Amino acid sequence: MLATPDLITVHPNQSNAAALTHLADKLTEVMDVNLALLNQSDEAEPVHKTRVALRRFRALVAAFEPILDEDLADALKDRSRALFRILAAIRDADVMAARFATSDRAKATAKEAALQRIQGRKLLKKKRADGFRPWVLKRLSGKSWQRSGKKAKILREGSVTVLAHMALDRAWASAVSNGPDFAAMSLRARHDLRKDLKMLRYLCEFFADLWPGAAQDAFLADLRALQDDLGELTDTAMAKALGHDVGDDTSAFQTRAANAWAKVLADGPWWVTAAG
Repeated sequence: MLATPDLITVHPNQSNAAALTHLADKLTEVMDVNLALLNQSDEAEPVHKTRVALRRFRALVAAFEPILDEDLADALKDRSRALFRILAAIRDADVMAARFATSDRAKATAKEAALQRIQGRKLLKKKRADGFRPWVLKRLSGKSWQRSGKKAKILREGSVTVLAHMALDRAWASAVSNGPDFAAMSLRARHDLRKDLKMLRYLCEFFADLWPGAAQDAFLADLRALQDDLGELTDTAMAKALGHDVGDDTSAFQTRAANAWAKVLADGPWWVTAAG
C-alpha cells in the first residue's frame, strides 16, 4: 500500500530536536515503503510519492539547517539530491508516457518509460537507496548532529515556533524574489518560483499545527491550486523540449497562475499575524 508524506507535522509541544527526528523518521519511512513498491510495480504513483517524500526531506533540512552541523546538512542535501535526480528521470518519462498514451507516440514514450524504470532501479540500488533511512536516523542520533556556536545553541534550545517562523520567512523571501508579475517572468523564473512554492508549502504543512486557522487553510489552498497550474505548464514545456508536438493552449493555465500568484502576494505571509 502506498505511503503518503502529506500529513506529517510538528507537534506544538515538541523540542527542536524532537521535531527534527520526528519529521526525519516519518519521511524516510514513507520513502522506504514506496521504494519497495517501486521495485515491485511499474505504476507511476510509488515514484511520485517517493519523490515528494524526498522533496519534503530536503525542506526539512532547510528548515532545521540553522541548528544542524554544517557538514551533516551538506551530506543530507547531497545524498537526498542524488536519489531525487534518479527518480526525476523515471517520473519525467512516466509523465510523457501518460500524456501521449492515446497518440501515435504511445509506443515510443511507453518504451522510454520502461527503459528509465529499469535504469533507475539499477541506479537506486547502486546508490543504496534502501540504506538512506538507517543512515539518516543514525546521523541524527546523539548530539553529533548539533551545530556548534552560541546562536545555534540558543535556537536549538528555544521554541520550535521560532525556528519555524524563521524557515517560513526565508522560504517566503525566496519565492517573492522571483518577481510580482507572473506574465513577465522568464521560463527560468517560473521554474524557480515553482520550486520555491513547493518549499514554502511543505514548510507550511510541517508547521500547520503551530498556528492553525482559516488564514493558513486559505493560503495552502491557493498554493496548491497555483502549483497545479505551474505543473501543467512545466510538463507542457518539457514535452516540447523533447520534440513532442504539443498543440495544447496553455493560456488558461497561465492566466490562472498569474491571478493566483497575485492573490498569494496580496494576502501575504499569514504566519506573521498568527505568530503574533
